[in-house]
Amino acid sequence: MKVLKFGGSSVSTPERVRGVVKIVLKAAKKERVAVVVSAFQGITNQLLESARLASSGKREYVRAYDAVCKRHRDAMTALLDARARSTVRGDIDRMLTEYREILDGMYLLCHAPPPALDVTASFGERLSAQIISAHINQRHPSVFVDTREIVVTDDQFTHAAVNFERTNKKTQEYFRRLKKSAPANVIPIVTGFIGATEDGRTTTIGRNGSDYTAAIIGAALSASMIEIWTDVDGILSADPAAVPTAFVLPHMSYEEAMELSYFGAKVLHSATLAPAVAKEIPILIKNTLNPAAPGTLISKKSDAREGIAKGISSMDDMTLLTLRGMSMVGVPGTAERLFRALAKDSVNVILISQASSEHTICFAVASLDAPRAAKAIAAEFRYELQHRLTALDQKPGQTIVAIVGDGMKGTPGVSGKVFSALGHNYVNVSAIAQGASERNISFVIGSEQKVRALNVIHQAFFEKRRSLSLVVIGKGNIGSALLRQLSQQQSHLKSSGFDIRVCAIAHTKKMLISPEGIDLARWETALKKSSRRTNIRQLIAEVSAFQHTNVALVDCTASSEIVDAYGSFVEANMHIVTPNKKANVLPWKRYEDLKALMEKRQKHFLFEANVGAGLPVISTLADLIASGDTIERIEGILSGTLSYLFNTYDGTRPFSEIVRTAYKLGYTEPDPREDLSGADVARKLLILARQLGATLELKDIKVESLVPAPLRKGKFDSDFYSKLGRYARYDSAMEKKYERARSRGNILRFAGTLSGGQASAGLKEFPAVHPFGRIQGTDNILVFTTKRYSRTPLVIQGPGAGAEVTAMGVFSDILKLLHYLP
Repeated sequence: MKVLKFGGSSVSTPERVRGVVKIVLKAAKKERVAVVVSAFQGITNQLLESARLASSGKREYVRAYDAVCKRHRDAMTALLDARARSTVRGDIDRMLTEYREILDGMYLLCHAPPPALDVTASFGERLSAQIISAHINQRHPSVFVDTREIVVTDDQFTHAAVNFERTNKKTQEYFRRLKKSAPANVIPIVTGFIGATEDGRTTTIGRNGSDYTAAIIGAALSASMIEIWTDVDGILSADPAAVPTAFVLPHMSYEEAMELSYFGAKVLHSATLAPAVAKEIPILIKNTLNPAAPGTLISKKSDAREGIAKGISSMDDMTLLTLRGMSMVGVPGTAERLFRALAKDSVNVILISQASSEHTICFAVASLDAPRAAKAIAAEFRYELQHRLTALDQKPGQTIVAIVGDGMKGTPGVSGKVFSALGHNYVNVSAIAQGASERNISFVIGSEQKVRALNVIHQAFFEKRRSLSLVVIGKGNIGSALLRQLSQQQSHLKSSGFDIRVCAIAHTKKMLISPEGIDLARWETALKKSSRRTNIRQLIAEVSAFQHTNVALVDCTASSEIVDAYGSFVEANMHIVTPNKKANVLPWKRYEDLKALMEKRQKHFLFEANVGAGLPVISTLADLIASGDTIERIEGILSGTLSYLFNTYDGTRPFSEIVRTAYKLGYTEPDPREDLSGADVARKLLILARQLGATLELKDIKVESLVPAPLRKGKFDSDFYSKLGRYARYDSAMEKKYERARSRGNILRFAGTLSGGQASAGLKEFPAVHPFGRIQGTDNILVFTTKRYSRTPLVIQGPGAGAEVTAMGVFSDILKLLHYLP
């Protein structure tokens, strides 16, 4: 025989009940079945609410009673034909009359004792089972089974304990008689959730106890399988409301399922498995809305091929209590006193953690139990507390997270993987517990960090794809090029196991935010249509609220205001990727503070495009240092604009005219004085110097400006070029420098030098055979002379300007970040 259980939304409406009956009749064609049903969805709450109203002396209980009656009479009308209704109406009316009499009694006495509450709650299952049985009986033999006749419990009303010896005997006898008296293929419709004491008083076995009833009946009858039909496709790897990437677990062991159910997995009642485990009966979790889905099979053994961990669950509304004091160290019996006092006051301790120092004992309880726990401890340790030998700390608003899996047993590095992932995402852990079975690692965190923690661990253990959410600020040439490159490479990235989504795009006026990710093929149109004004503080708050596992700010601006907000982005758990040089040339104190904050928050700061656009300058320098090489000298042409000017200038055209041409070609900043002043080269030299550990400031970099002093101030306008050409001897002086260099077989280049902790930049002569003579167009070139590269310096050369190559450098940093993530 197979036992099937249906409840919750499976029996919420007549239409859903018809779907349940189809499943039942299909199963009945293959083998004998028994069906356990719960009350129609929401009815148990309505029943108990009517009891609360009646016992409080409120006449509204009559309206609540009428609503319950109407719900069941409407179900009869929808599910039963006239003949079936006439057959079952008498039983239904008698139950509803009994229900009303109990409510009237509660109203008169203004009291609802636990036995009366259990009787009241029992009507939900009794009414639904009667109606469903009558509905099936219209097409196939069926019989209503009241579990009060077969499930024997003690008298702990509202949460009675089952007497399995008596229950098994009565269940077997009942079904033996049924087999003799009823048709061979009869389908028993059994009430879940309820039982009775030895003397016949109605009891309930705990909320959601219909699963438990199915296991009790299945174990008593040695069923071949127990099927729990719900509204999900099976047991999920995590709560899908918190972890969108959660998936159905095809197979798990009894132990794994029990651990998950105890720590909050909602598909199973925590006590359901015990009877099935004793008889080694497989349990299958199925979906009434999707019967074709294979579901989750729970059996004696797990499937090792399905990974180390099986699932993550959590329990909210916890309070962490810590009993601490030097008086506890080395004193036998302290833990015994503590937990005896808690047990005496019926406080359920969910997690315990004690350090070997014996200085503290930490434990978690449901927040509802915390006041009772504190009172019990105050009574037991009154002497120690009074004399301040011991103290009790309480931390409310906590969540217990448990990661479970048989494969964790004996596997090194599991705990390290868990806490490394949490640490990288700045999730603070208040307490940790791991049992000797090694199949469960539990820890306590602040509830506000729950969603992030669940996603972090789920990604670390269950997701092969590395995910990263991006906040892109700046839609100029570089930002637009980056978004275009990301769009073009999306399919390749996904096939490579990377999931990169842009969840926010902003510029000076507008911002666009979407937790699911912005369509990069249409981002420009969407941003134009956006009615949201850019507000950096609001942007950070909204993106942080998404609780995405890995998020990075991609600053494609040259804005100091955005750099000023970097600390807020980091505090919101974001990495930073940027071509913006402003952060790396901040005054030393602010620069050090930013680095310290990023180290504290374990965030990455990637800025390859700060020097050399898309060239691997910063990464090469970092690799040389990390490998133990000594950097003796760095020399380079670091400005694409200045590189173009001196690669193009040959004395045949005035230098000022070459500058105007570069501006028209888009090779200069909007104000070309930024390039001609050497300020950009100075910033890059400072960035390189700081990577080498130099504590230099921008003012320490000696730079030759190519802008005549009278033209350095004031707002830039188009007259600048004519002014530059008219300025006394500017073009002729540049021509003389060029001719002097050529006469000596040299070339003229604007280069920067970093050596011995000193940095400078200016117009210099170099031999024509020098590496600087090989560059073309806007090329950058850097020559590294190191201890290892002393005879033949290491040369990096390539395009050092342009939106596409700079965006490529930013893209490269994004890919590096994905590889760095845990």
